[in-house]
Amino acid sequence: MGFLLVIGFGIWASYETGKRLDIGYGTSTSPRLVRLEIGDKIFAIPQNHIWSREDWKGGKAQGVNIYALLPDFSPRTKSNEHIFDNPGSKRKIRLLLREHAIPGSRTTSTSMTRQETYQRKIHGVFSEGKYFPERKAVIEDYPGPHGLVLRQLRPPLVTGDDMYIAHKRDGSFYWVTCSPKGKHVNPGCHTNIEYSKHVTIRYSFSKGDLSQWETIDERVIKFIDRFENNAKQEIPK
Repeated sequence: MGFLLVIGFGIWASYETGKRLDIGYGTSTSPRLVRLEIGDKIFAIPQNHIWSREDWKGGKAQGVNIYALLPDFSPRTKSNEHIFDNPGSKRKIRLLLREHAIPGSRTTSTSMTRQETYQRKIHGVFSEGKYFPERKAVIEDYPGPHGLVLRQLRPPLVTGDDMYIAHKRDGSFYWVTCSPKGKHVNPGCHTNIEYSKHVTIRYSFSKGDLSQWETIDERVIKFIDRFENNAKQEIPK
């Protein structure tokens, strides 16, 4: 009986999580603003930037899946739907805007700067929402492309991705992981940004745009800032 209850609870928990985050793909060309409360921020995001259907109705959410087209972060429209729907599109950037470190929240991740996220990535692992020190990685640095440093780790990252690091023009630390050559037909890169004390951004883009890493990083912040400003300018109904 206890075993069945455990199974039942697991199925229910998976259903509830899936129901809220709704990772199912949804398409819309509507520019209607969707008001979402995530962590300590309120955003008003055009529906045609949101590809998680459940979040189109707005309200309080743990996170939201967003996409756009580089270089100008264009939303989905009738004229560019074919680019969004092309699995091999190299212009598409995907972002996950989500809460973290909210007291009493079901999310268990801690608030971390980009530097701290990097340290945990190379020296530890996450399992079931908890962090476990793994080992001190042996690090060797080599000149990388586009002003980046290729940081080779032994043992390598569990994903098998390459790690690149750099310092931006303002002196802040930057890291990104990318699929190595030959691993995928359409290799990509991803990194994280701490947007606020309780909101983090994870985004991914085509490895073909790695030469624009600093410009993309700066524009991601401005892109999300726009949604926060939208919410501030909205007239309450």
